[in-house]
Amino acid sequence: MNVQFLKEVTDILAPVLTENGFATTDITGVFKGEFKTYSVSYDEAKKLFVVSVTTAENDSATVLSTWYFDENDHGAKDTACIGEDFLEAVAKDAGIKVVKQSDGSVKEIALPEKAALGTEPGINAFTQKFLAMFPQYKETYKASVAKYGDFMYVNFYKQYGVEKMQELMANELANKKQLTKYWNMLGDMHYEGELIVADLICSVILAGAFGNQPQNFDAIADKYLADYPFLKASAKASVHDYKNNKKLRKVLEV
Repeated sequence: MNVQFLKEVTDILAPVLTENGFATTDITGVFKGEFKTYSVSYDEAKKLFVVSVTTAENDSATVLSTWYFDENDHGAKDTACIGEDFLEAVAKDAGIKVVKQSDGSVKEIALPEKAALGTEPGINAFTQKFLAMFPQYKETYKASVAKYGDFMYVNFYKQYGVEKMQELMANELANKKQLTKYWNMLGDMHYEGELIVADLICSVILAGAFGNQPQNFDAIADKYLADYPFLKASAKASVHDYKNNKKLRKVLEV
């Protein structure tokens, strides 16, 4: 069989698997993860494409799906269908949620856009600003949407919004310019955005970053939030409530 047909099948799986931690190998169609390896192969005798999985505990392959394919009668459209079927089988086995278009193909995950003129910024608009400021998280955002089928914004910001704040604050002097931009963005969005954005900033990002040491927030609040009194007051309440709020601490666990 022409190896190009195998490549056409595996190219359907590759973007989703690599975004979810599976590495390509020297062997076409093999995707290796920490605990599982997925393989796409072609059985010449039976004229079957086969997708299988092996685990770290068991080297014996388990077949997830097969598809009859005779290259003399089939072409690229057929390999696309095979790839979609195999992707569905692999995603189910791996616990990955795949975003698809109405025709069943994998959807390209678009980055969030700015709020429309004259409207209050929501989570998408806030995320657009965050990703513009920290573009290293763009692919992480796409992978998150692909995995869950939607943007789980609390999960995203309790890890990466908090992570970036703590990383910058750890070397405040060296990161002064970027820190100022981050704090100003939080202040502007808290004032301009929807209530859900204000809650996200105070109860997830700032409570997550400073909740264990609220005195650190008090020490820098005047420096970065002098022009944002509403955020300063709301964030202080959330940060100081963190240790006494078991439900909030549970939500913010990473």
